[in-house]
Amino acid sequence: MACFQMPSFLKRVLVQRERKGMVMKYGSVSVLSMAYYLSVSFFFSAPAWSQPAPAKNDSAFKPSAEEFRNVLMGFSGNRIEARTVAATISGGGRYGFPNRVSGNMGSLGGGAGNEAGCTATVAGGAGNMASGIRATIGGGENNAATRDSATVGGGYGNLAAASHATVSGGISNEAAEIDATVGGGSGNRAGERHSAVAGGSMNKAGGFASTIAGGISNIASATYSTAGGGIANVSSGMESTVSGGAGNHASSESAFIGGGMNNHVTGPYSTVGGGRANVAGNDASVQCAYATVGGGMGNKVSGSYSVVPGGSQNYAAGDYSFAAGSRARIEPGHDGVFLYSDHKDVEFPSVSPNEFAVRATGGVRFVTGIDASGHPLAGVRLSPGSGSWETLSDRHLKTSFSSVDGQEILERLKSVPIMSWRYRAEDSEVRHIGPAAQDFHKAFQFGADERYISGVDADGIAMAAIQSLYEMVKERDKTIEAHENRIRDMEVNLAAQNRLMAELEARLQSTKAGAK
Repeated sequence: MACFQMPSFLKRVLVQRERKGMVMKYGSVSVLSMAYYLSVSFFFSAPAWSQPAPAKNDSAFKPSAEEFRNVLMGFSGNRIEARTVAATISGGGRYGFPNRVSGNMGSLGGGAGNEAGCTATVAGGAGNMASGIRATIGGGENNAATRDSATVGGGYGNLAAASHATVSGGISNEAAEIDATVGGGSGNRAGERHSAVAGGSMNKAGGFASTIAGGISNIASATYSTAGGGIANVSSGMESTVSGGAGNHASSESAFIGGGMNNHVTGPYSTVGGGRANVAGNDASVQCAYATVGGGMGNKVSGSYSVVPGGSQNYAAGDYSFAAGSRARIEPGHDGVFLYSDHKDVEFPSVSPNEFAVRATGGVRFVTGIDASGHPLAGVRLSPGSGSWETLSDRHLKTSFSSVDGQEILERLKSVPIMSWRYRAEDSEVRHIGPAAQDFHKAFQFGADERYISGVDADGIAMAAIQSLYEMVKERDKTIEAHENRIRDMEVNLAAQNRLMAELEARLQSTKAGAK
């Protein structure tokens, strides 16, 4: 049975030259046979436009038998099938395990129990079968390359069962679709077109152009999905990736898991960087996309565009939210929330959308300036259990001191309107009292911006005014004390005068009575 026919023009030229003694021979294989092999290879791979037009009078051409000579060596039971041409068995074979070439230009290097089909090659080994056109098996045992241009490099029990499929080696691996590849390992399967398993054990690349780099029992079942390694990871979403770890599952489109253990991404374009038992996505009917968990343990993001960077048992259910620390919980519908919870074993829930909330039972500090060594130069703090801010006001961190005139402060303060008002962003029922920043800045020129009032400056103005008032009160107290002393002296004098008047009145009455 012939696989191909040599182009007639090449037959004619080679036969003529061979008859004239112009064709060299090597052993029992003529250059004509070699040219035949090369021409067939060229014709199978060359495009239609490059193939020559059929020559006229081909029916009158009859090539010589030398053109189709086979080479059969080794065990006497080795066999080249009838009507097969340009085939080669270089050696090998044994009783019960002969080598066999069943197609034109098949080649078998040695070993035992091997079989090569049309233009196929088995270099050696045992029990190998290259039955596809141009299939190749390098060696090993019980390997099979059953479709055109399929390749098995070696190993045991490997199968390249589709066109252009490749199994480089290992044991019990299978490349089952066009252009599929298994690099090695054991029990691996590349089961879809252009899929690849580089190595490892029991891995399955079942999606179009899917890839598994290695590891154990990993699955890449969707189009363009990837599993980097690890054990029992599943990448089942289109374009999804699990880089490694154990028991991770990326089940949505473009989902990504960097590693860790038992992490799950169910939202499209969502990410879990690592850690353990983290979830990015929503199991409910409401779609959650672009969710991110950086790592940690037991964290869950079910709000779109939301983030949990790490920590433990944090939950971000609102969209565009951020939960961090331990047991921070952003409730569904609370979008745009920033929530941080310290290490206390109780939940810290959100209370409204778009809030910034922090639980820090050890206090809060903000540092806004440092020296060359990193020591704070400016900032504020909220001490543990406190409800008011404290400003860093160390004398050693200040410079350019100058005294102030308290009386002048009072005079300027008198010109600042103090009114009741509310912020436009607040509810109409909320009221405040105080100056406007522009009026405050105009009167005192303190602070960096006429739109803001610093608590330090407001407190300083109040203290200076209080001190000035205190001095005024002291002066007034002195005046009052002097007046009180004068009043007491006058009261003493008045009492003495009253006593004198009483005595004089008594004498007068006595004199009047004696005269009668």
